[in-house]
Amino acid sequence: MTSIILVVLFLFLLLSFYLITLLFSKVNIVKEIEKKQEQLLVDMEISFGAYIAEMKDENNRLLQELIKTEMNAANQSEIVEQDKITLDDVPTFEMPKIFVSKQVAASSYLKTAKINEEKVPITIKEKLLYYNEEGKTVNEIAKLLQIGITEVELFLKFND
Repeated sequence: MTSIILVVLFLFLLLSFYLITLLFSKVNIVKEIEKKQEQLLVDMEISFGAYIAEMKDENNRLLQELIKTEMNAANQSEIVEQDKITLDDVPTFEMPKIFVSKQVAASSYLKTAKINEEKVPITIKEKLLYYNEEGKTVNEIAKLLQIGITEVELFLKFND
């Protein structure tokens, strides 16, 4: 009887050692993952820091350029004011007025309105809706647009 108990205890001992090694390996895997995550976090912080520093440098450079251009513009405006020619010295030329009859003007507006009404479908969605409004079947639409029948069916189903 004691030998059976000893054998069972020995088996439990072996089983417990096996389970302990499994748990230990799982814990090691989790620790490795944590280390990788910490390293990624450090890398991201360094990257963002470098990005922010670069943005600061670019902003400072932009401010310097804006200051330079403002100074140049101020200098040029002073030069232009000195060399400015008065309007009295320049001869003026007036364009003759062109008269268009009301009928011609109205007909041109009607033509542009008609052109705007004829909207040509551009995207696949617009073409699909256009063909559907014309009364074409799902198979015909799929062949015209060179897409699958189920794609056409799904789009029409979810578009409603």
